[in-house]
Amino acid sequence: MARKGNPNRGIVEKPPGSGKWWVRIFLNGRERWFRCENKTQAKALYGRLKAEAREGQYFTKEKPLPFRQLAKDYAEEVDTTRRGRTGDDRARIQRWVTAFGDQDAKTLTVSQIRAVLRSLRKEQRKPATIHRHLTVLKAILNHADGLETLLTEIRKKIKVPQGDNKLVRYLTPEQESTLSNNLPPKYQPIVVVAINTGCRQGELLKVRWADLDWNLGIMTIRESKAGESRRAPLNSLVQAVLAKIQANLSPSPTDLIFPLDARHLRRTFDKAVIESGLAPFRFHDLRHTFASRLAMQGANDRTLMALGGWKSPAMLSRYAHLSPTHLWQAVEGLTKLGTGSKTGSEEKGEQVEGVQPIEKTGEPPGIRTRDPRLKRAMLYHLS
Repeated sequence: MARKGNPNRGIVEKPPGSGKWWVRIFLNGRERWFRCENKTQAKALYGRLKAEAREGQYFTKEKPLPFRQLAKDYAEEVDTTRRGRTGDDRARIQRWVTAFGDQDAKTLTVSQIRAVLRSLRKEQRKPATIHRHLTVLKAILNHADGLETLLTEIRKKIKVPQGDNKLVRYLTPEQESTLSNNLPPKYQPIVVVAINTGCRQGELLKVRWADLDWNLGIMTIRESKAGESRRAPLNSLVQAVLAKIQANLSPSPTDLIFPLDARHLRRTFDKAVIESGLAPFRFHDLRHTFASRLAMQGANDRTLMALGGWKSPAMLSRYAHLSPTHLWQAVEGLTKLGTGSKTGSEEKGEQVEGVQPIEKTGEPPGIRTRDPRLKRAMLYHLS
């Protein structure tokens, strides 16, 4: 056996004179023995094992970062932030997990990501859907440290066109009546409240009777999408609907106003939409209807933002839409005023109803001055 201080200290012939050589080394506090064919092989193995031990001592090895675990951590954090409302992102997260599995996230390449996006295009997914998938992937990768290089390559090399998701979807009074008739009576009240308060489905399903202030006509939303509470005014129609429910059930203050299952509500609502011939239309589009009707009644942006809980005019513009009839009525109002323009009838000397004729003074419209210098200057600029 080699002596202490000898470079071959961990090389042992056992039993002595047998020609069988072993390497004896301590790894992570445990004694390990390795059988070798000869002394030369034992020396080489001993040197390599000692070098690896020193490398692990002074240089911490990077642990692999399985993509599946990274996606799971991201989903859990989103659930905590949004109070369990990850929504459609669950399917998108699963799409990337299926593609990458337990692969180390640090080894992902742009080519792999492009392959997934190509498969989405082959499935004829819309540009907005593909863009959202890529956004979710970047959010997952942003959740970990050490992936900045990959994220930079994704931003530079992968360009996905954004689709126009600002769809104009709201109900006219006639469409609202048709939809209500195709809904079971159990689900009609929540639709009425959604249209008249602008509250989201998730918000309404969590409101309790204790959140109503009948004296002020206010409903408190304690868990909004932004994580903040807000108060929604209740008009007379909503108060009548809620009062009727309360009279029929006699609930306690801690009971939910709408004890409905979200999945059943969505399925029933979608079925009624199809039967009403309104597809595509979602429950969330009732919020569009709320904002659009207020806008067409003349509510200003500050009022709309306060009632709907929108933080910026840009977000409000996605919800408040004006109907073609309302826009036509706006421009039709110009016919009641004198526009100062000539038509073919006026050139023949006929007067158009509602339009005042222009005096033929030889001057362009708008020039009415007795100062000859000012008149010459105005004519010069108009010519």
